Amino acid sequence: MSSSNNIIVQEYLSSLKEDNELDSLFPILLNVMGFHIIQTAKEAKGQSQYGKDIIAIGKDKNGIKHKWYFELKGYKDRDITDKNFTIPDGVLESIREAKFAAFDDSSIPEFNHLPLKIVVVHNGILKPNIRPTFEGFISKEFKPGEFERWDIYYLTDLFSRYLFSEYLLSDSESNRLFKRTLAFLDAADNDFADLKQLIEIQFDKVSSIKGRAFKKLFATLNLVTSIIFHYSKENDNLIAAKECSDYIVLRTWAWILKSKFEKKQSVLNEFRKLLKTQYQILNSYFLKTFSIATIEDGLYAENGDNFEAIGYPLRCFEYISDLIYYCNLRLYLPNFKKKSNAYTKIHNRQKDKIITLIKNNPGFFRPLLDNHSIPILQLFMFFIDKSTWRQKDVDFIASYVFGVITGLIVIKKQRGRFPEGYNRINLLVEYVSTNSKPQEYIDDSSILIAVLFELLVIFNAKDMYENLKKHIGENMHLQIAHPNVKDFDIEQIMFERHMDEEYYIEGPFSLVNTFEDLKEKTKTRGFDKINYRTDNAGFSFLRILAHKYFKNEIFPNEWRGIISEMT
Repeated sequence: MSSSNNIIVQEYLSSLKEDNELDSLFPILLNVMGFHIIQTAKEAKGQSQYGKDIIAIGKDKNGIKHKWYFELKGYKDRDITDKNFTIPDGVLESIREAKFAAFDDSSIPEFNHLPLKIVVVHNGILKPNIRPTFEGFISKEFKPGEFERWDIYYLTDLFSRYLFSEYLLSDSESNRLFKRTLAFLDAADNDFADLKQLIEIQFDKVSSIKGRAFKKLFATLNLVTSIIFHYSKENDNLIAAKECSDYIVLRTWAWILKSKFEKKQSVLNEFRKLLKTQYQILNSYFLKTFSIATIEDGLYAENGDNFEAIGYPLRCFEYISDLIYYCNLRLYLPNFKKKSNAYTKIHNRQKDKIITLIKNNPGFFRPLLDNHSIPILQLFMFFIDKSTWRQKDVDFIASYVFGVITGLIVIKKQRGRFPEGYNRINLLVEYVSTNSKPQEYIDDSSILIAVLFELLVIFNAKDMYENLKKHIGENMHLQIAHPNVKDFDIEQIMFERHMDEEYYIEGPFSLVNTFEDLKEKTKTRGFDKINYRTDNAGFSFLRILAHKYFKNEIFPNEWRGIISEMT
């Protein structure tokens, strides 16, 4: 491995904090090195760990099996000094607790009888002023081979050997792409093409789930995501980490489906680790932004000037798309079981916060692109969950749908336009900036408006139907996009790219004369039911991410099934 790559690894490792950073990454290394992990710091969080952040079984350099106690020290304690050596919960106390506080597990054959090895892991150095005291203490307390210290230089060597040079950076192209990904991480309008190529190369190296290559694949995916997360925080731009983790999760699940590994527990266990890393990124993003977003006009950019006429609504719909996915992912953590005891409590708290967010940001009521039907429908489905819904949820989502329709009417009356039918932002910008409709701008065809008409049936909103209907011209083509499940593997494709020819169009619908006609026609319109392997594996929320990321229209079964239940 080149010295420049070693510098990248060392710089990254030296900056890690113990909590949620070093203790998240270190088990990945141990896993690849062949250790069998018994307990991690996260599992023991909130309890006395007695110098045992991580407990594992593994062989030493001589091939002798041991039980290992790893004590992790990072951030301000990454260097061992005369100041932190003897303080409470310092290095000295941790080593003594690790040695004298027993940890037994009779459920694991021979564990209690294995020889013990204690390791202090710190992403710094042993300062010269404490070295004599430290070495004297170790030689007095331990026999040769019972204690080890892994510092930043040794950790750099291990990570380079087991995760980088042997796999991630084992070829020159991966090496180049990884460096470019980090170098341009904060660049404006970054499409992360280098990262995508890098990830493709890693999948090309794996042909089965047997052997070390499989474990190294997921270790690499987690490591790349973690490093990008780290540098995004350094750049104060978590959007980069969010976008990259979205792609990595989707690409990984697409590979799992294509390889038909979605029933392999070993694969799912590794994939869950990747989702937990993504959750950390999203959690940091919303901890940083949500309190500001929920104040009055919190998503409005004061320095956006005239662009905010479209920038504000676009930002709102992008934000709610991320938020809905984050909330759904949170509902499945930590055990990825949707109907946990805390599910209803968490879900209702999420809905209350979203209500506040939307009420304080009028941009949510001004769809400008036809594919804004995607976040609108995802928001609708998040609130219309029969297992947790309250009357306030129904009232809110009804008022939101009415507010969106009112927003469409206001923009039509004031600006003379409906949302751009082919989702071309450049034409929208030109229209708004010149106040003149570009020749290519299309707003006489709409999936969004067709969907909104159908949602009005649920709320029996005759007056709102009549109000919207009178603002739509005779040439408006209302249509619904259906997935062509007969000719395409829709589930596989939805996790890989934006779909086009994989849809077929129902419509255009003519505007019926009365609201009763609309109700009757809507109830009888069909849809294809899809048995998702993703749902059967326990990851139905991933479909939310796929629709959000690739901008594929929501399939009619999602809301028409609700209509049939509620009317």
